[in-house]
Amino acid sequence: MKLGGVHPVINWEWFSIALPFLMAICWFELFEPWLGLDVRRQQFRRRQLEARIRHFQNKKPRRQRRGFPFK
Repeated sequence: MKLGGVHPVINWEWFSIALPFLMAICWFELFEPWLGLDVRRQQFRRRQLEARIRHFQNKKPRRQRRGFPFK
């Protein structure tokens, strides 16, 4: 938006535009592994996947409809 000349953004400094992106990089690359949040997220995703697999394996097969589906 700054390069396009949008009015309120054109007066902002480049640092204020890049700051949120720099903070996100710092969070995901430095603080999250330091706090162990990345390990928790991986464990959560693994548990979700295992639960979906168990649910799919326990599910009865659906009966197929016969005939024309619309009446």
